[in-house]
Amino acid sequence: MFQTAVSARTEPLFIRTFHMHKPQPELIGSGDVIRDIAEAIGCAARSDAKVLITGERGVGKKAVARMIHERSRRGSSRLVSINCAGVPDAVLESELFGDLGGGVTDVHGEKRCRLEQAHGGTIFIDEIGEMSLKMQARLLRFLEHGEIHRAGSDRTPSVVDVRVIAATSRNLRTRIAENKFCEDLYYRLNMFHIQIPPLRERRDDIPALFSSFVRSYCRQHDVPEPLISEEVVVRLMTYDWPGNVQELKDAAERMVVRTLGAIAQADLPKDFFSSM
Repeated sequence: MFQTAVSARTEPLFIRTFHMHKPQPELIGSGDVIRDIAEAIGCAARSDAKVLITGERGVGKKAVARMIHERSRRGSSRLVSINCAGVPDAVLESELFGDLGGGVTDVHGEKRCRLEQAHGGTIFIDEIGEMSLKMQARLLRFLEHGEIHRAGSDRTPSVVDVRVIAATSRNLRTRIAENKFCEDLYYRLNMFHIQIPPLRERRDDIPALFSSFVRSYCRQHDVPEPLISEEVVVRLMTYDWPGNVQELKDAAERMVVRTLGAIAQADLPKDFFSSM
């Protein structure tokens, strides 16, 4: 696929495709950083310990959470996700712990919350650093007792068996110092910590990542795989990628649908050059 010494035959260390027709972020690379993350995923998958995944937006925290879940003893059960960013407390409380409103209900006519949906499996709480102190207290209570207390319900709390994996792009230590994150909750979640570095700190993985995304989108859009010039690869590796792997993935799709035969430097997004 590549025209020069950078070969599309480069084997990624770890690739998992979760949906054949909907490409998901993948952990791909051959450097020490990716090897360390792959080893951490394997260790986390061997236990039921809570996991805290940290890193900038777009680095692939959700993909890592899914890998841990699918390799764990809970892999045949559900992985349920919820994102805390920008969600009002009332909505987050209803989604996470349930209420007496509509939606999917149980035999008591109560809404099945995300924690109940994840019973026997894993819940992934993304951007937990955005959660209010009130909701943090509710989550801490759940982690201590495993019980769900619905808002507006007076029946006996339900008990669920759920593994919790949380992720954040925030520095939780800083949030604790600012009295914006509960220290007890931090220690509860931080049983197993996986830090994912930004893409600019593992530039050698960029060619393999880009090649993989291009191949995936060519299959999705039913177009031939293009050649990729050496100049494009150099540009990809020198760009800082503030949006990390997600930005690289989006760029790959744009180039696949807009070019035929070969991807040249002129096909790179204009904002790509303006920010270099």
